[in-house]
Amino acid sequence: MSWPPIKRAWDLAALIGISLVTATSWAQVGGPDVQTTLSQATLPQLATRQGVCVVAVATIRSRRVVGTEVAKGCELGKEPGAQPVFQAASLSKPVFAYAVIKLALQGRMDLDAPLVTYLPEGYAHVQNLFGDERVPIADAVTAPELSNVTARMVLNHTSGLPNWSRGPLVFDFQPGAHWQYSGEGYVLLQNAVASVTGTPLDVFMREQVFTPLDMAHSDYVWSPRLNDGYLPGTTAHGRSLKPRHFRSPVAAFSLYTSATDYARFVVAVLSDAPVLQAMLGSPVSMQPSLGLSWGLGWGIEAAAGDTFIWHWGNNPGYRAFVMASVRSGDGVVILTNGENGLALAEPVVQSVLPGTHTVFGFSRLPNGFEHFVCRSIGLCF
Repeated sequence: MSWPPIKRAWDLAALIGISLVTATSWAQVGGPDVQTTLSQATLPQLATRQGVCVVAVATIRSRRVVGTEVAKGCELGKEPGAQPVFQAASLSKPVFAYAVIKLALQGRMDLDAPLVTYLPEGYAHVQNLFGDERVPIADAVTAPELSNVTARMVLNHTSGLPNWSRGPLVFDFQPGAHWQYSGEGYVLLQNAVASVTGTPLDVFMREQVFTPLDMAHSDYVWSPRLNDGYLPGTTAHGRSLKPRHFRSPVAAFSLYTSATDYARFVVAVLSDAPVLQAMLGSPVSMQPSLGLSWGLGWGIEAAAGDTFIWHWGNNPGYRAFVMASVRSGDGVVILTNGENGLALAEPVVQSVLPGTHTVFGFSRLPNGFEHFVCRSIGLCF
């Protein structure tokens, strides 16, 4: 269900057709010759209208990060700095996928080999993964389907595993049968990567991705160095949530990052032909009526003469969205610390990537009725 026409039109009009401003008016990088399509006077209005306390929008033009704007939509005890740090939620997945594909291109992993090949001691599924401070409750996975799961199946969400399981892990269907979004699959793959590399996920990602790409405000576990920029999550009504710090890295959702850092990552993906080819080379249909499929780590939207990669994020108190054009190298990263944050995705994307984007009709992207319920009665999905 989409937004009511009047409200939807107001939001789109707020960001489309406005005058260009130079990147020197932005909070972050960009030379005086760079132009952007978001007005600092407009994004705060949109954030305020949607009840989003802080939003950071990084814009990419021709595979260059040209600027990041930070806007407030409510009063917080902590003022956002130039590089606010958010929980990126499921935007963690494409970054991890990038590192896995790099391993495969180096010959250290086979994307089509059963993951049990890399887990000689088997796989212990943690049932209380979200209870970071509790003693882990684990079950040894003995399901025969496990022997058929590959890294490719995890990355394109055809592993047959559920999104999450708080009990013993059971497959929903035979691996490879069809698409179904799964965070559990990413945790399985994370264990295989740790076995191959001999290092914990957070150390591996720091060495292989964050340091080479100058992502100084990013980590898969909480670190005191993130504290100055970190913003607490807020509810749909602007109430601050108790900070939750991930002490153990989880490939599916524990990434902390800034919009500028994440935009640097997107530029790296768009600029690396072998990685991009791997990510786009084996798409699985997920919603054909909308021209949507899933590659390795990314959602894919097919358009006339272009291909767009995209992903969304949804953690308690945080919402995020990223989209980029493979053809032009333009893109946008949106990070928010509010549970209405995805209401900003479509108008902001339209301002950077004009045209009709069918992704906003995707059934799993909460961008309409769920926002209304979230804002009205505080029931957020």
